[in-house]
Amino acid sequence: MKIQPLGNRVLLKLVETEEKKSPGGIVLPDSAKKEKALQGTVLAVGSDEKIEVKKGDVVVVPRYGGTELEQDQEKLLIVKSSDILAIVKKK
Repeated sequence: MKIQPLGNRVLLKLVETEEKKSPGGIVLPDSAKKEKALQGTVLAVGSDEKIEVKKGDVVVVPRYGGTELEQDQEKLLIVKSSDILAIVKKK
């Protein structure tokens, strides 16, 4: 199954962030970081000409934005292009 977003939507593969530890070395559970934004890699973009991201970009989206789905055991997210907060630039 291949997914192609429509209109102003973007398909993202969620990027797993590294395990969080406190300065004292205690591993923090997922519930401690639940309010932070997510990062994802753009897999496909819709047909809207106003979309500013392209395939391969790493972007930041709100934690509770979009629609989550799973394909081939990968966590995917479909968001509106207006919900994308930032593009992560590589150094």
